[in-house]
Formats: sequence, structure tokens, C-alpha cells
Amino acid sequence: MLIGPATMLVVPSAAEAAVPDVVRAVRERLAKGASVEFTQYGSVEINNRNKYTNHTARVFRYNPMQEGTLVLGRGGVVAASITRRVDFNRRLLPLAKERAAEGDPVSRSLISQTRPHRWINTKGRFYTTGRLWTADLPQGRTWARRGNRGAGATAFGDHVINIFEPATLKALIADADKKKFNVPNPSGKTADLKRTGFYSGALTFAELYDLSSTFRQVAGKRPDASYAKTIVNWALYFDAKGLPFQFGSDFSTQEKEKYHTQGGAMTNIVSWGPPRNIAAPRPNQVGVVRAPADGLPEFDDLAEIAQVKAPSSEPAWKSS
Repeated sequence: MLIGPATMLVVPSAAEAAVPDVVRAVRERLAKGASVEFTQYGSVEINNRNKYTNHTARVFRYNPMQEGTLVLGRGGVVAASITRRVDFNRRLLPLAKERAAEGDPVSRSLISQTRPHRWINTKGRFYTTGRLWTADLPQGRTWARRGNRGAGATAFGDHVINIFEPATLKALIADADKKKFNVPNPSGKTADLKRTGFYSGALTFAELYDLSSTFRQVAGKRPDASYAKTIVNWALYFDAKGLPFQFGSDFSTQEKEKYHTQGGAMTNIVSWGPPRNIAAPRPNQVGVVRAPADGLPEFDDLAEIAQVKAPSSEPAWKSS
């Protein structure tokens, strides 16, 4: 799993300093306006897409990766410019290609996403450039206009918890299962990172849907019985001033399903800066697109992955 709150961290003494107010620190940045440079690394495993060759498991596993800029304002994330791609380990890529050649739409979608795709969301308008979305556009049109969507929902698909929603952040911290502060951090590059802290906890997808407007946009509809009660673990790391510098979330169905699915992501905030402008593509570059090319599924967020169902019977390849 991607997150596992720092069991190696030293338990602070009774004389530790007061814990910084993370919610207040984030609210202050939102009020002033800010930009955040970030990188994000994810991991997904879909066990019911495995195959066996000579009794050796060939695992269907891949890593969605993002980097880019989020612009923050009073409304939370107000604009985003993100480059995203899916990476398969070279030993695992043949299975995805094999499934794609057999016509599996999810595998075809993911293979398309191994090429970088760029996402822009500004003023609530969502644009994508990359083969999955632009392959069917007329010549000269290189950006797909994907309708209206909150910038937070654009940014928080692979990692489903938006910490820049103050109400969501406040509720998570209030219900945290673990917390530590004043933890020595020898690798801290600034004075504020020499002493750090963290919160961690868990909630279900259904609870996250009720809590977060971002996740409601990502999911599209209330989680059904297949994943509503699945647990989402989360962890948030912050500096001496209470500013987050790393946060992650993950889920797994391994304990209750033979053919389990799991996924998650860890986001690293590289730097905080002043607000900036993210421009939309020029109108003559844009074509309106409602779905990916060739009728493929989007398959680019954890809500879709969490809904993957186990096969109703043993796959034919397993008995051969």
C-alpha cells in the first residue's frame, strides 16, 4: 500500500510544542491566493485481470503519475495544469498489451494513457490533450473540451481526497486515528521542515461522498453496494507552520474478495508560490468531446477502479 503512516517516527515528548493548526494554515493560503507545484505517484492492481502461465501469476498492475500546478483561491483549487501518464513495469506491460489485442476496452484505454496526457482546468472548463481524447478530432484540433468540471475534481481523481477543501480537511483531522507532532526530520531542507507532524485515519467511500464535493464530482453518483463500504485510508504530513507537504490515500478490497482491487496515490508538494494564471487552449485548437476516442472508457480515476467487479466464474485461461 502507498501510505502507512510513519511507524518509524519518534514519539514526541510530553513537553512538545503546540500542534500547528493545519486547517488555519491552509485557509490562510486560500484567502491570499497561492499556487502549488506538485508531483504524484500512484499504484493500481486489478487482480481479476491477472493471468497464469505455467502456474506463474502475471499481474495486472500499473502506476498513474502526475506533475503540475494547482492554483488556489477562496474556493479551493480554482485552476489546474497537469501532465499525467500511466506506467507499466516492462515485465508487466506485455499482459496489458495482450489484453488490449484481445479487445479488452480497459486495457486499450490504459495503453493509450501510457503516452503523456495534459489536463487544463480554468474557470471550470476542462480540457485534455492526448491520444485517448483527441484521436478522432479534425486535423488541427489538438485539445478536447470535456465540458464543465471543478478544478479540484480534475486534480483529485487518482488521489481522491482534496485537502484544499477546508471543511473536508477539518473533518478528517477531527476524526484522525493517529497524530504526532514535533518529530525530528533530519532531511528537512528548511527550518520549518526540521520539525514535522502527521495525521492519519480512514473512512468509507460512502462517507467520503457525503463529505467532499470534489469526490461527488469525481464519482458522478453515490457509491453503490460494490464499493460504498470499502475503506479509504489517508495520511497528511505537515511542517512546523502547519502547511502540508505530503498527503496520500489508498484502498484495497483484498480482505473481502478473492479477486481484489487496490489503488492509491501519494502527492508531494514541491513548492508553495504566489497565484498564477493558467490559460485555456486557443479556441481554434479545441474540439468538443464527450467521451474518449473509439468508445473506450475513461478509466482514469479511483472511483472507476473501485467499482471493478470480480468475475462471476473462473476465467477460462485459469483452467487451461
